[in-house]
Amino acid sequence: MAHEPPHARRPSNGPLRRPLHRPLRRPLRRPGARRPLVALTAALTAALCLASSLALAGGTWRKLYRSEGVTVYAKDRPNADLPVLKGVGVLKTNLYLLLAIVDDVPRHREWVNRLERSILLSRPDPMHATAYLRFDFPWPTSDRDGIIRVVVERRWTPHHDVWIRFQRTTTAKRPPIDGVVRVPRTVGFTRLRWLGPERTHVVYQIDTDPGGMIPAWLVRWISRDLPLKILRGLRAQLKKRSADYGTFRTQWDPRLSVQPDAPAVFPLPGVDPKTLPRKPSPSPSPSPSPSPKAP
Repeated sequence: MAHEPPHARRPSNGPLRRPLHRPLRRPLRRPGARRPLVALTAALTAALCLASSLALAGGTWRKLYRSEGVTVYAKDRPNADLPVLKGVGVLKTNLYLLLAIVDDVPRHREWVNRLERSILLSRPDPMHATAYLRFDFPWPTSDRDGIIRVVVERRWTPHHDVWIRFQRTTTAKRPPIDGVVRVPRTVGFTRLRWLGPERTHVVYQIDTDPGGMIPAWLVRWISRDLPLKILRGLRAQLKKRSADYGTFRTQWDPRLSVQPDAPAVFPLPGVDPKTLPRKPSPSPSPSPSPSPKAP
């Protein structure tokens, strides 16, 4: 059971802020919070960029902890103070229901902790989007915001995967706001792999710099409590909104409709290939009329 965040208690006298690259005087306790793995660009950017103040050595992936079937790793990046973080696990839900919830940017505020604004700025096609995200950080830390460009790619073989790649970008539609720290760096991806109709393997990876300066107690609180709150919110949203995405799933799920980008044969574990809708066979070209014989 997660403890109450320490922000309810006033910090003792002394400097409230410390740069992120300075190690804490006491090592952080092993987080006991659950951490979700969905292409949840907004929520996990906030959580992981702060949790990444954990001190790690070496350039290889190092396991931080495992909780409820989810394993979180970290790896140092050359010339960077913050490590890259990765989460791996299996969610008991349909891949395309999960994709629908992540795709529904305006509703992120319903389940992502401390997300104050989530605005879809543009979607030129189903595979590309740009969104504005702002997080309400507790006192004495300034709010964070950013513009995220998202690109979706679907692969059919050798596994049925959906990749959601994201990175920080800029746009004149949302200039920086006084008093709000714009995140200077965010790049990563979420990979969803179909294991069965109600099982999805998820890999989430992020490399970010939250910018500014964050007090030590907030780093501890975020790294311990926020992932748990995000996971609870996501699970609640799956139950609350699963009936709202029938149109999305019909459009994307290869069990429910013909997918124009699908090959003739592709793996889909747990599904009988004979039950999948097929593209209509092209009509045979009419035979040319015989040429009239010369008199």
